[in-house]
Amino acid sequence: MTTIVAEKLKEVRVLAVVATEMQGEIRHQLNSLGMSPVLVSRATEFAHVVRSGEIYQVALLPAALPDTDWWAIWGELALLNPRPAILVYAHTASFQLWSGVLEAGGYDVIVEPFTDEKLKEAVLRAAESFEERPLENPSQE
Repeated sequence: MTTIVAEKLKEVRVLAVVATEMQGEIRHQLNSLGMSPVLVSRATEFAHVVRSGEIYQVALLPAALPDTDWWAIWGELALLNPRPAILVYAHTASFQLWSGVLEAGGYDVIVEPFTDEKLKEAVLRAAESFEERPLENPSQE
């Protein structure tokens, strides 16, 4: 990994919703890329973290969530400014899932299981799209 890529990865703040049993693996993958992700397993934990005021460039969300959790999380993300680039992960991807994610304002869908390289590329692309976007609703005070 080049020094420039390594430095970019260290700067990327990732907030991920990951089932408890998968958190060790995802944390290991992201840590091995030089990132320190914040991992949560439920919508209530997610809401608490996003309300802390930290800025995340990338939100990594599972496609397989109960509808109430999915929309609660998506609603929390919609309120953030700047809103992180949203990567959705799934066991399989269909055109319907991909287009639904894009239509709702997400960045992309990645398919599990993901290798370190595949995850790194997806997170970097998402982080770059975050950096290139203007603020969506600048606050007026």
